[in-house]
Amino acid sequence: MAVFVISHIALARFRLKAMLVNHFGRTAYVLGYSILSVVLMGWVIWALRSADRLLLWAAPQWGYGVAVLLTCVSFVLIGIGAMTPNPFSVAVRNTAFNPKKPGFIGWMRHPIIWGLSLWGAAHLPVNGDWPSVVLFGGSAAFGAIGVARLERRKRDEFGADTWQRMTRARGHIDRCSIYGLLLGLVLWLGFLALHPILFGVDPLAMALSGIW
Repeated sequence: MAVFVISHIALARFRLKAMLVNHFGRTAYVLGYSILSVVLMGWVIWALRSADRLLLWAAPQWGYGVAVLLTCVSFVLIGIGAMTPNPFSVAVRNTAFNPKKPGFIGWMRHPIIWGLSLWGAAHLPVNGDWPSVVLFGGSAAFGAIGVARLERRKRDEFGADTWQRMTRARGHIDRCSIYGLLLGLVLWLGFLALHPILFGVDPLAMALSGIW
């Protein structure tokens, strides 16, 4: 987790992002950044599965239903963030943003980060052991802290007048929001189907067993 967090901080803190974008282009940077994030998170999850466990609390039955619902919201936010132009935050595209018609970004400027943070929080109730708290609690906290830091940095970059002009319009549902919603739902359903195979737990079955 330390390597995961430090790698993300270093890209912004030491201006590596600007250098890499200028040298390789934004598309190559986003692709490389995404691959790095997936590989490092996969490493963390692999380490978690093989680690000794110290139980801190037992998983409540209601926690599985909460996890299923909140992860649905988190994947939808990530999907919308991936499809919507966004100059304020982590995004696949930062061009073609129209401040007069900001789409979902008019409601939430950091949907991908909030989605990842919510993903971590959703898993906490049903993963009450020490290594899991490091992963899921760390992900939730890292996202929340990251949003606050990114807001300050972007305000300074844009300047007060430009920031006010670009954030004035209210959000609305546009094509990018709809496409992102559909993408998020597909990803969520895919992960629900693969979860028993990858992690040995069927959260949907556990949630439904609590109802019936």
